[in-house]
Amino acid sequence: MGTRRVVVAGGGLAAVRVTEFLRRRGFDGSVVVLGDEPHLPYDRPPLSKEVLTGKVKPQDATFKDEQAFADLDVELRTGCAVLGLDPGRRVVETAAGPVPYDDLVVCTGARPRPVPWDIPAEGVFALRTVDDAAAIRAELERCPTVVVAGAGFVGAEVASSARALGLDVTVVEVQPTPLVRAVGPRVDAAFVSMHRDNGTDLRCGVGIAEVLGRGRVEAVRLSDGSVLPCDLLVAGLGVVPNVEWLAGSGLRIDDGLVCDEQLCAGPSNIHAAGDVARWTDTSTGRTARGQQWMVAVEQARHVANRLTGGTPGPFTSGRYFWTHQYGHHFQFAGDPCAPDVRMLCGGLEADEFVVGYGDGGRLVGVLAKNRSAAFVRAKTAMDRGVAWADVHAAVLG
Repeated sequence: MGTRRVVVAGGGLAAVRVTEFLRRRGFDGSVVVLGDEPHLPYDRPPLSKEVLTGKVKPQDATFKDEQAFADLDVELRTGCAVLGLDPGRRVVETAAGPVPYDDLVVCTGARPRPVPWDIPAEGVFALRTVDDAAAIRAELERCPTVVVAGAGFVGAEVASSARALGLDVTVVEVQPTPLVRAVGPRVDAAFVSMHRDNGTDLRCGVGIAEVLGRGRVEAVRLSDGSVLPCDLLVAGLGVVPNVEWLAGSGLRIDDGLVCDEQLCAGPSNIHAAGDVARWTDTSTGRTARGQQWMVAVEQARHVANRLTGGTPGPFTSGRYFWTHQYGHHFQFAGDPCAPDVRMLCGGLEADEFVVGYGDGGRLVGVLAKNRSAAFVRAKTAMDRGVAWADVHAAVLG
């Protein structure tokens, strides 16, 4: 075995994929993963769906068992929180003591944004970890009246799961439409109608002003003065990157660990991947922090390539995501801010559709509902730079 040591700080998706890609590319040094949670690394998408509905047990959301990590010759340290970093000494400080490295990959992810209200001791949750999912699942079994703050991915999926269990659900969203940052404002009818057609009370353009209850949440007061009964409040207000442990390291922090176009965080032996990484997107000239499952995988592959002698170009991402809501499968890739949005097939309130996003005479984005094959064709056309005039033929044949 080689003597070089790669330490991966974090135990989520990006961390696991970095270890897999390193081994696939023939890295024969030691690999150490430092995960702060006591559990084996697990996949987050099932937490808001199958775990909440009871179809999957929380412990079954893991990527792999301990033997699989051993077979990869990866030293997995669970319950090992990272506390600090000394790049000069090449040491990560942890609760269990210093961990030296030759190369460091920062994959410490993100945590839920703190709620802006005073809250009672019980009945208010955020969903990020497997323990969060288990706790919310236990609450759902009590058949509560549910209020979800935020109609983003997590909020919408929690609402969908609660409705699947037959519960009364209200979603409160301060933006004028659900998922406006993710898919743009021109396709709002698809998501508004879906919530309401499935019995969810959707309140957009209004926020929660106050959480009411003594000891346990009993109701929420909205910014328009209305009061909603509530036994369970789930906050989906976004996330903040876990970078506090990097204070004093000399690395640049700005809503994430700032990296160059190669995901390098300054010193040539420190890279980042996943929700914590803010990298320079050469296609726009701006920095970006991806929070999608596929972005984490793509970044892990890119970093592993660099660490094993590859010479990839600047990191680029197709900004691909998917979400399952109310039995429907949505997929998106590209630029949601494109000025030209056209229906390629179906209708926004239909069971199936494909929407194209155009800019500069080219297809630059695509959103599909229950049309996976057409989505793949559209994304392929987008990656090829297909002109608007040829989009219908490329996507629909």
